[in-house]
Amino acid sequence: MGPLHASLPEVLKEESIPQRVSLGAGAWAGLNAACAADAVVVWVADDEDALATADARRPNAPDRVESASPCERAHVVHARRQARGALHARTVVSCGAGANAAVRESFVGFSELDRFSAITNARSTCRVGAGGALTHVLDGNEGDQAHIHHATAVCARDAGFLSRTLSDASALSRVCVDCDVAGAGAFFDFSGVQLGAADQNLDLRTALTHSSPDGDSKQAIRNVAAEKSRITFKGRIDVPQLGQRTNADQLCRSLVLDDGAAVDAMPSLEIVADDVKCTHGATVADLDEESIFYLESRGLSRGDARALLIKAFCFELVQMTDDMLPRGTLDRL
Repeated sequence: MGPLHASLPEVLKEESIPQRVSLGAGAWAGLNAACAADAVVVWVADDEDALATADARRPNAPDRVESASPCERAHVVHARRQARGALHARTVVSCGAGANAAVRESFVGFSELDRFSAITNARSTCRVGAGGALTHVLDGNEGDQAHIHHATAVCARDAGFLSRTLSDASALSRVCVDCDVAGAGAFFDFSGVQLGAADQNLDLRTALTHSSPDGDSKQAIRNVAAEKSRITFKGRIDVPQLGQRTNADQLCRSLVLDDGAAVDAMPSLEIVADDVKCTHGATVADLDEESIFYLESRGLSRGDARALLIKAFCFELVQMTDDMLPRGTLDRL
């Protein structure tokens, strides 16, 4: 694997990934292209042996065949050069055919800042080659600032793109993940966690296109809204005529802990193909009082019982990050 630091014109000249811009992010993507002076490139070479092994096993395997290539890991840290103003971060990830990679993106700011004195406008572009697997983790941990991140991905045949997002610190956040399952047998796996308190405004959006047959996708979202926070999830699955035999699931589960908090969950399906299996749904609830009472009867205070149930609500999705988040992440829940 080669993590490189390159000028943005060089990246755009060599980049063969289609520039998919949707989810209302066109203006922000254009601003990033105009203002980003450089970019981080993570390039993972093809693993032809692993691809050949997977192709040989695939016809007789009842389930999806994972890449046998060892996982290459990278942690990209975007640091501010100025305490105030805008940070336009640009990342390009290319995972070769048969390769296996995991990339985490995190952001480092300044601790003593006035609220909304800084904004991050980040953009990530990912490509997964045939039979490859890429895990992409977005950790937007910038306290009391505005954070915008638009990630796009294109998957070749039998490739897998695993996207993980965690939003819990920004005063205003919008994370958009746009994936095109462009190759037959490709797979998209998404999990997102949003934790809001005080007057935070957190927004998570996904756009998935199954543009080839025999594709699979799974999306799981957990939202926790407390005090006067507002959390939004808007997800769209598009299955055109070419996406026959698609299997897609999308489920958003939310907790609203206080009367002043609000959650807007808007999952949606747009299906043209006639041979598909697609589901979507959303639930909104408060913590279960019987569960709280049970924990209190075991010696926990009401506050500790509620905190433990919130951690349990999000624990499954945080564990899906494949150890790419620090150990203290669960303490942030």
